[in-house]
Amino acid sequence: SELLKTEYAGHAKKVVSELKLNQFNRILIFGGDGTVNEVINGLYQSDLCSFFPIGIIPTGSGNSVVHDIDCLDYNIAIKRALSDNIRLIDVNKAIFDNEVRLSVSVIGWGMFSFGNVLADKLRFLGTIRYDIASVIKLLEKTLYKAKISIDGETSDISCAFMVGCNSIHTGKGMKIAPLGGFYDEMIDMVIVKDDVSRLQLVAIFKKVYTGEHVDLPYVHMSQVKSFSIDALKDSYFNVDGETIKSRKVSTQILPKTIKLLV
Repeated sequence: SELLKTEYAGHAKKVVSELKLNQFNRILIFGGDGTVNEVINGLYQSDLCSFFPIGIIPTGSGNSVVHDIDCLDYNIAIKRALSDNIRLIDVNKAIFDNEVRLSVSVIGWGMFSFGNVLADKLRFLGTIRYDIASVIKLLEKTLYKAKISIDGETSDISCAFMVGCNSIHTGKGMKIAPLGGFYDEMIDMVIVKDDVSRLQLVAIFKKVYTGEHVDLPYVHMSQVKSFSIDALKDSYFNVDGETIKSRKVSTQILPKTIKLLV
């Protein structure tokens, strides 16, 4: 066994991508969504997904994966990570202007990504920065225009935000796609169009932690295999909590790609 303390963004991805076959029998991740994202991308980059199961001990600010498998307790998480109970989970493959990235949780755009940009600037506030950034973006109520394609059907859209979800949860326990999950081979699309008021956006924010937002008439839910967004100019996307600058993204589901210790 070997213990690695990451020292910079991308470190986990680099180390994992350089692993040799059968060097270890699993990878244990002490971290959150960002570290999980780095590990799965390192595995994918070197075609190692089928060789290394991953176990997750939740120590990050966002723990979407462990929320989904109901494993927020450290002791239980360690026990599962050391077990041999493996499930294959789906991931989303996202092609941006200058890179390809796998997503285990969400690919968001609009308020969902520009809120992340703002939260990065408020890093000195700690984890509460995400809530504060969300409130500021709710009050601003900026609308975002794009050309989108969902399962090959193209349209123009003006929206508050849209999110392609692989996991049920995102962030600090938001139940963004309550009918979704890692095993259904589908992307859960959540779209809030431009016919929404500030009060309605606040209602979404209040209900998203229980998943009740899906019952609101201005929240549009669907299950799809692929989607693309052309923001028509340089923009930002939120991938598992990380901000990626790009004008376009093209996304598809990769079924049963990652071995998760559950």
